[in-house]
Amino acid sequence: MKVALDGRRVGRGNRGCYFENKAYFSKRGLGKRTVLHELYHHSVDTKIWYLPSRREEKDANHYAEELLKAL
Repeated sequence: MKVALDGRRVGRGNRGCYFENKAYFSKRGLGKRTVLHELYHHSVDTKIWYLPSRREEKDANHYAEELLKAL
């Protein structure tokens, strides 16, 4: 996964997004929680798991929260 600080590629109202093996972040979105959230999306994509988008978002949020608690 490549990380790019390019706010123009991030959707309106979002701080980060994952697309074609690259994670794009706005300046405000380059925080631990957002990076962990997008890392989860990368993991799902590389493992070729199929999850409905709502479930994937919920799981990504849970993953980021649990890892931040452990740190």
